[in-house]
Amino acid sequence: MDTEKELSAQEWAKLVDQNGLTKLFANRVRARVLVTLFYADEPLTAEEIASTANMYQSAVLEAMDPLERFDILDKSEPETSEEAPRFALSPDDELVEHLQTTAALATERLYD
Repeated sequence: MDTEKELSAQEWAKLVDQNGLTKLFANRVRARVLVTLFYADEPLTAEEIASTANMYQSAVLEAMDPLERFDILDKSEPETSEEAPRFALSPDDELVEHLQTTAALATERLYD
């Protein structure tokens, strides 16, 4: 990284913390939610995501709010009070496309 002056450790840490990728992948739960939605053939409820990814539903719900800020989720509101919202990745979103490409490359390199 070319800079006119050396960054202090605190300045460097701030740059890292404010980076969108750091916020997107702040924990494994968010990554597992994203990957579960990558493989889903249809929108899933938080309960279905939790069951599929072997996580607690409360952890999935907690991860959804930050993911929604990136505007990569399509959330369908339930038609009745007995139904739960369903989530899918926005199919035409540029960030989603890049994430899917990155996930595929990372998986390929991990197992090749």
